[in-house]
Amino acid sequence: MLTELQAAKLDRRFELLDADGDGFITAADYDQTAVAVCVAFEYLEGSPQHERVHVTFLTMWDKLSRKMDGRHSGRISRDQFISSCTDSIIQREGGYDRNIRPVVDAVFDIIDADGNGVLDVDELATWFNAYGVCVDDAQRAFTELDRNGDGVLSRGEIHQAVEEYYTSDDPKARGNKIYGPLTVALPK
Repeated sequence: MLTELQAAKLDRRFELLDADGDGFITAADYDQTAVAVCVAFEYLEGSPQHERVHVTFLTMWDKLSRKMDGRHSGRISRDQFISSCTDSIIQREGGYDRNIRPVVDAVFDIIDADGNGVLDVDELATWFNAYGVCVDDAQRAFTELDRNGDGVLSRGEIHQAVEEYYTSDDPKARGNKIYGPLTVALPK
């Protein structure tokens, strides 16, 4: 059973994936997000980075639709998304590692624009902004997620945050803030 916090986090994630706001996640939403990422990071059409972003997002859509779109309608409803995430990530042992870790690794590699193996605040803000999260929320999230205070986010820190986002029911978990504000109040 989902807690109110877990439901709010999945609802927020759905909103960000539904790039055109029509109430469904589709291939067009993933393409729109891929374009936004390419524009944000200035990956020019025809460049290897541009191609990599589009292939990565097309692959993510393909995997998501195979898992969640049981009717093969080409679109995933909010209820389908929340139900599938609950079953395959939150309630299933190892669900994060099986279903989300590879996606986070692929996206991390794309947004680590300078290739140094960590994300600085500008890279995180650019990524979040391409996903529809405002820069101020991204900067606040960065401060929370930089657990060791070294001024960068390691792959491990990103994984910890995203795993907390998807699975934790702790209102004080730092990862709750990774995709911006939620519809439920979090403790300060």
